[in-house]
Amino acid sequence: MITVFELPIGKPVNESISLEEGVLQPFAHGVISTYAGRRKTPQGHRLVRAGRVVGYLCDAEKKGVMLGGAEAKSALEALEAQQKVRHVASSYTIARLGALAELLPEAFVHQADRQGLKSSSNAVERLLARDLSTVVRTLSENMTVRGAMAIDSGMLIDHAGDLPGLGEEERLASELHEMMSGMGHQSMHEGWGMTGQSHWTLHTENGALLLAQSGEISIAAWTEKDANHARLLSSTSIALEGDLIAAGAHGSKLPEGFALREGRGGPDAVLSMLKAAMQEEVTGHLQSGSSSKAVSLILSRGVPVALWAPSFETNEEAMLALTEAKRKVQLIRFPAGTIVSANSGTVEGFTLAGFIETLATVRTRSEARQASLKAMLEDLLGFEASLEELQAARSKLKFNTGGADVAEALPVMRDQAVSAVDAGLRRKLEMAEQRVDALNKEKAVLTSQVNALEKKKDAAQIVAREATESRQENTTALEEANRQLNTMQVDLAQARSQWEEAESRAERLVRRVNELEHQVSERAAELAKAVGDAESSAELQTMLEELSLKEAELQANLSEGSERLSAIRKQSEDEERRLRVLSEQVNTSRERHARAQADLIAAQEQVHVSNLELESVRTEEKHARQRTEEDRLRRAEDEARRANIQAELRELMDERRQVLRELGDLGARRGHAEAELSTLVDKATSLAEAHEEALADIQEAERLRARLAEEPLAQALLDDNTTFQGLGPVLERLEHARSLGYSVTMLDRAVERALQVIQGTVDHVAATPRHLLSSEVMTLLERQVPQTAGAVRGLARWSVQQRLEQQLGETVNHVVVDLEHLLEDFDRSITMLRRIRNVLEQVERLGAPSHEVHALLANCQRPEALPSLAMGTRKLIQVALDDIYLEADQRDAGEAIGLEETARVLEELITQLDASGLTDGRPRGMMWAFQRDGLLPFERESIPAEQRIPVNEAMLDDMEPHLIQAEAVEIVAPDAGETVDDEGWSPLPPPTNEDAPVSEVVATNESSTGTDSLEDERAQLEAELARLDAERSHRIAHTPAPASSGADTALADLESRLSDIEF
Repeated sequence: MITVFELPIGKPVNESISLEEGVLQPFAHGVISTYAGRRKTPQGHRLVRAGRVVGYLCDAEKKGVMLGGAEAKSALEALEAQQKVRHVASSYTIARLGALAELLPEAFVHQADRQGLKSSSNAVERLLARDLSTVVRTLSENMTVRGAMAIDSGMLIDHAGDLPGLGEEERLASELHEMMSGMGHQSMHEGWGMTGQSHWTLHTENGALLLAQSGEISIAAWTEKDANHARLLSSTSIALEGDLIAAGAHGSKLPEGFALREGRGGPDAVLSMLKAAMQEEVTGHLQSGSSSKAVSLILSRGVPVALWAPSFETNEEAMLALTEAKRKVQLIRFPAGTIVSANSGTVEGFTLAGFIETLATVRTRSEARQASLKAMLEDLLGFEASLEELQAARSKLKFNTGGADVAEALPVMRDQAVSAVDAGLRRKLEMAEQRVDALNKEKAVLTSQVNALEKKKDAAQIVAREATESRQENTTALEEANRQLNTMQVDLAQARSQWEEAESRAERLVRRVNELEHQVSERAAELAKAVGDAESSAELQTMLEELSLKEAELQANLSEGSERLSAIRKQSEDEERRLRVLSEQVNTSRERHARAQADLIAAQEQVHVSNLELESVRTEEKHARQRTEEDRLRRAEDEARRANIQAELRELMDERRQVLRELGDLGARRGHAEAELSTLVDKATSLAEAHEEALADIQEAERLRARLAEEPLAQALLDDNTTFQGLGPVLERLEHARSLGYSVTMLDRAVERALQVIQGTVDHVAATPRHLLSSEVMTLLERQVPQTAGAVRGLARWSVQQRLEQQLGETVNHVVVDLEHLLEDFDRSITMLRRIRNVLEQVERLGAPSHEVHALLANCQRPEALPSLAMGTRKLIQVALDDIYLEADQRDAGEAIGLEETARVLEELITQLDASGLTDGRPRGMMWAFQRDGLLPFERESIPAEQRIPVNEAMLDDMEPHLIQAEAVEIVAPDAGETVDDEGWSPLPPPTNEDAPVSEVVATNESSTGTDSLEDERAQLEAELARLDAERSHRIAHTPAPASSGADTALADLESRLSDIEF
């Protein structure tokens, strides 16, 4: 039996590992290696994903054959049951686990566990990096594909097979590109929680549509209804694997990129650049030198894959040139979408292990320095080097594929996607295992709680037994104490009886002694009487001796009785003290017995409560699973999902940082391109606008000149523009007055009146007999007498010019002077309005009614309401003055002085208003005279009343000096007489220059009698000319609208391509 190959070493895991079913591992992703005894080579491996063991690897009995999946699991379990083994765990990132899964797909028990693992390469991107025509042809050769097409930025590249819409392939390609661009796959995937680039599938009843996109290149394939699109893309990519052309292959020049870093050369500089490239996942090259002898280390996502050195033949020479200290080293990123592989280099036999060994020893002989460099390189590129060695070892081994019968698909699953079912079962299995793990943990917690309660129950029972024994002992001691008390009571009764007897004897002895003393005294008396009798002396002596003996005996008996009495009394006192001690002991025993009984009752209650709690805990344990099943399931799902999301989020953040760095790198280039593009866009826009305006002006001029070619008045007006030059300053002042924010109604009415006066003058000048200069008459003169027609036309033109120079020029000058006087009055009215506003604000601060003040302030922007506003302000100030005078009479001297100062200011304001002449009801000035009658000063003084143009009553009503409230809003209905666009243009009917026959002209001249002046074409042209002049001035005042129809298609396409790029 051989040993299995070693897997790449990851981050060591020092926590305990349990391989029981349903137990999650303490790390998210990684591998658990099994070692037998003291061997240094592993016997098998377990692959871990999201804490679950999902794959197994083990060697088989046959040499060169490996076991994977369920077979490896059985073999590993049998090995672990027979031998003493140890387990070593290493933690990977999800990307590294995905790279390992690409090399060892046979290790997974269920292939659905491989889904979602991040791959180091994108199959769609690598597929679309090949020749698109070849890809389309290869797709169309598949039996399930009806037709396919390749699209680049909305343009059709190639197509094959049967496509919908015969002959409309380009339109179809454009619509598909717009649909995919509008869907925004990157933002859609992020918003929907789906990461990575893949493909879209649109299912219908008759078939399916496959859409795959990478950058601006996309492929669309129409397939049968049940076609497997993922397998279709995979088989096509495998079929075209040899057609992939990587950058720098066969010694070709590397594509230009963006320099991220640069510095001096050397092994340390190369190592530092490699660290930066690994952190930023740079796909590019590490270039040493800039001449023809430059050496480049090709990087794929920061990992060296090839060495490009066309000027050197061996690996050692290329590495010496790469680490030369005199050379400048640059870290360059390739453009997005560049494909690099092992074929990108020119040095054959390049491996990561050899690169690490050579870089550590190429420029130093110190063993410590070599060991230090090698250790840093192993930390940086150790996993990738081990993965490369694993790939080489994997190619030499085979996995066992025999011994298992091919299972027939279930009837339910024959027409379904088995991979989707596997994925669903895998997710359910993960949820079930996580739920089992959570339930096992919950069971362990509940078991520990039950054990603790059992211990509490045993302790309570022991306490109860001890309390019962103590109660029995106390009962026995109490009985003994009662018995001793009874005995002592008996002894006390006996002692008391003895004491009473001794006391009675003592009393008797005392009485006897008293009697004896009495007898002795009597005997003494008798002795005294018988002293003289000698015979009786001897008898007396004898009697005395007897009496003394009796007395001594009595004294001895008396002392003995006293001693006995004292002893009895002492014994009685001792018995009483003993009785008291016994009583105290009995009371203490009773108290201890009561406490023991109380403790026993409490212990019994505690045992009962513990039993109840134990029963309730058991009941809760039974019902907890049902109550918390959904919560546990959701929590387990959230934990597993959180683990996967966190791992994927870290990888996504790394990708995001890489994309942001790439966008930042593109920023410098795009800055120049954007500046040039903006300049070109501005120039193109300005040129397009100028071109369109010029074309419009030319067309308009052509139409006017075509229609006015025979009009003397129009020719005179077109040829002589010096008369209207004086209107320039007036127009500027009018624009300035409009920009101040005040109402210019009176100025607008004045300008309209001036235009009416000028129009009347023009009409008067054009009063030449129209039947002499009509088009029909001039046509007859040109045909019959050309010289006369030219003389008549020249004479009419000279006459019109002379009258224009005299009358129209004089009228325009007077109108300009009147407008200047009106503007001066308008400026003075604005100044007065500002002063009135200040006065109203001061009056409001003095306490005037705010609603009245606000009503007047609302009219401070309308000069036409100045007379009424001045009268209202004066009235308000007068009311304020009256109030101040009345209040001053009621104040003291100091406050009255302050009110007097305020009154003085208000009186000055009234004086100023009266001096302006606005408060007497008829203000003086040209503007106010124009407001009253609507006539300009020039008309009023120079034109007779019968020749004046009638004043429109609507204009006078518009200039009426009435006040409006602050909340009133004027609504002016738009004039819907004719349609005018944003620039002030209205549609102009096309000119009619058709020549009528002479007979029709003669017939027309004969039919036109009294209505020739109204129906004459020149009058219509004059009115049209005036209207066009007014609309022209209005159009100039507006900003030109941007051109929408003349945009360059290439420029629009470039803008649409650059619009998705964010800085």
